[in-house]
Amino acid sequence: MRPKRSLGQNFLLNTEIARRIADFASLDKKDTVLEIGPGRGVLTRILSGRVDRVVAVEKDDTLYRFLEESLGVEGNVALVHGDILDMEIEDLVASGAKLVANLPYNIVSRLLMKLVDNPGYLSEIVIMVQKEVGQRICADTGSHAYSALSVIAGLVFKAIPCFILGPKNFYPRPKVDSMVIKLVPRQRDLPEGMDMSIFKKVVFACFSFRRKMLKNSLVSLAGVEGETLEEILRIARIDLTSRPQSLSPDDFYRIAKVYKGLKHT
Repeated sequence: MRPKRSLGQNFLLNTEIARRIADFASLDKKDTVLEIGPGRGVLTRILSGRVDRVVAVEKDDTLYRFLEESLGVEGNVALVHGDILDMEIEDLVASGAKLVANLPYNIVSRLLMKLVDNPGYLSEIVIMVQKEVGQRICADTGSHAYSALSVIAGLVFKAIPCFILGPKNFYPRPKVDSMVIKLVPRQRDLPEGMDMSIFKKVVFACFSFRRKMLKNSLVSLAGVEGETLEEILRIARIDLTSRPQSLSPDDFYRIAKVYKGLKHT
């Protein structure tokens, strides 16, 4: 069974690593776990022995058939054939479930953008990603790795680095190290009528010109120019000359809130 590079497949081989991933998820016998990209089922088997139910989503046709046969004895594993990016998580598991997975590298950013839209639905997320991506998600304000991913994830999740592992734990061996991170939902309410798409637009507009001051980067937003820009930043209590890497997720949140308000006045 040959891994498909187009699907970002690097199969986890090390059972001990799978146990460590499960350990970080604080699993309970009553839990339901969503696993994305189960691969050959190494982590799936560990999870099924610790929780009430595992819902494993596999896109690859060949792997899905393999898992149907090899996991047949695991009575608490429900296999779902399809692309998680085309599915609604709410249709797969109930609120309060946990996500535990060695994610295909090529879906991490897109999946994260999906998860932040309903951050409180899953009670906990433990995922393995590329080390560089994990560092960006967990980065603190002002650090070298701080990015749009750091801001968007940081608004609604507390991101915790767990451990780093090398290429020898996978087949085929990736050219980079991997990192396991944990995301715990923050308790916060978005303003009425505010969806995350506005927040994302503001963050991406700023980080698309990372080295520019906000007065130069925010003008790429629809309806923002001159006096409007100054008004947004004044109300949000942000300096016009600030650069995106110096702003916290809450700073961006205030900008997005004001921007939304001005768009609808």
